[in-house]
Amino acid sequence: MEHLTQARRCQSVAQRQECAINDSLKRRAPAAERAVRILDCLAASATPLGVSELARALDLPKSSVYGICETLADAGVLHVEVQGYSLSAHCLRWSGAFLNRSSIVSEFHRLLAKDRRLADYTITLSTLEGNEVVYLACHNSDKPLGFTFQIGMRLPAVYSATGKAMLSHMEAEERQAALALPWHPPFTANSVRSTAAFDAACATWRAQGYALDDGEIREGMVCLGAPIRDSRGRPVAGIALSMTSAEARPEVQRDLGAIVREVADRLGLVAG
Repeated sequence: MEHLTQARRCQSVAQRQECAINDSLKRRAPAAERAVRILDCLAASATPLGVSELARALDLPKSSVYGICETLADAGVLHVEVQGYSLSAHCLRWSGAFLNRSSIVSEFHRLLAKDRRLADYTITLSTLEGNEVVYLACHNSDKPLGFTFQIGMRLPAVYSATGKAMLSHMEAEERQAALALPWHPPFTANSVRSTAAFDAACATWRAQGYALDDGEIREGMVCLGAPIRDSRGRPVAGIALSMTSAEARPEVQRDLGAIVREVADRLGLVAG
């Protein structure tokens, strides 16, 4: 019993020592904290700052500020100028990496990987350029649609689900200007033929939250598209789900359309 008590006491001491070591490790890089503060200070300044100015602004020893700044300059993070130090273009690498991870494309892939409701369908992300949509990302299912989407592919906006979704959520004047551009010849007998017919469907698409391409790109393929809107409500991209016409029963379209609209709204959170 005495040995057991001693073992427990030793274990307790060891645990306390481990916690103390972990706490120490968390706080053992004050230079890193100072480097971040210096970078923040330089980022907020419109002009280069010298060692004395930085030390005074941050209440740090000049020797420490000088050592950190020289290290950052050697690493290419800071420029050394006559007036002092300034941030270099190296910092853009970090911001670019962050923006890339935070982009709609990255978020699109992240959501698809998590949302199993979409796993069995072809899902695409596109943006509007003139009278065409350009595909930014694609997840092609194994189901035989008879059509394969590819990154960089262009399709007429008036026939595609994402194009319809984005155009229908534009201001009327902007939409009319886009529709006034030359139309691609119809792909199928189902392809919309006129601006009047397109405009007539816009109200329905806006009300239900998604647009419908019922065999307009390819006969036998049905696509549901929703706009991805920025903080001002402007469409900046679109997401679509594609399936066979045999799958696209009215209730299926309704349920999947709601999912597409939900995902589009979530992507809108990173659209700015």
